[in-house]
Amino acid sequence: MLHNIDICVYSHTDFLDILQIQTDYIKDLPNNSTLFLNRNTYDLHSLYSNYNNVILYDDSKSYASRLLECINQINKEYFLFIHDNDIMLNIDNIILSKLYNLMLEKSIDRIDLKQAPHKLIKTNISFKLDDTENDIKLIHNTNPTDYIYNVNPSIWKRESFLDILNQFPYKTYRNIEGSDVQIYCTKFKIFSTYSPQFLNCGYFMCIKFFIFLHITHGGKLLKLNNNYINSQGQSYIDIGKEYEKIVEKYSLKLSKRWT
Repeated sequence: MLHNIDICVYSHTDFLDILQIQTDYIKDLPNNSTLFLNRNTYDLHSLYSNYNNVILYDDSKSYASRLLECINQINKEYFLFIHDNDIMLNIDNIILSKLYNLMLEKSIDRIDLKQAPHKLIKTNISFKLDDTENDIKLIHNTNPTDYIYNVNPSIWKRESFLDILNQFPYKTYRNIEGSDVQIYCTKFKIFSTYSPQFLNCGYFMCIKFFIFLHITHGGKLLKLNNNYINSQGQSYIDIGKEYEKIVEKYSLKLSKRWT
């Protein structure tokens, strides 16, 4: 049975330009979507209308406390959590549904949807991506030095996410991936996805069923050049043409974030 996982997008009005790009990719998906945004006085009705639900948080709170405020208002046991700047270029709801069922079956707390680092590769759980040799494996991450917790796009068990946030409500976006959080998260069943068939997407590698573009880093837009190499020397050749379309459509070369 296909289960379309709900999508929760965290954003801030300082990033409305980036949020609009994310929203345009999400709005036609069959998934229910919720926007987490700071309380504001802007007229954002046209933006809000693209979401099934909008939850406004207190901007004076820390990042972790903002998430607590929002997730406490979510009634789904599992959901896909993503930030505005990880633009979802493509998702396969059939594969996501299989991941959801695995999470139920195996009591998994979180699945990181980026490609796992090669050193983490094991064969704990695997299933076929399609009818070819392309298979996806879920890699159990137990080493606190390998970022068991991170802010990457993930499917979360709500109860487990709240547990972590309640333990570290003072954490900011910049320090929530600290060693204390990593050590605490060793008690959870957290997995990363891996496939031998992956895509070079810049700051992260992606698997075909979930392709995202980390469009800003440190507040600056991804560097565009003929080689499709970002500022840290990582290739995004497999989504370079799509990024060019985004740059053109949203006039990003005129943005204050352009490099």
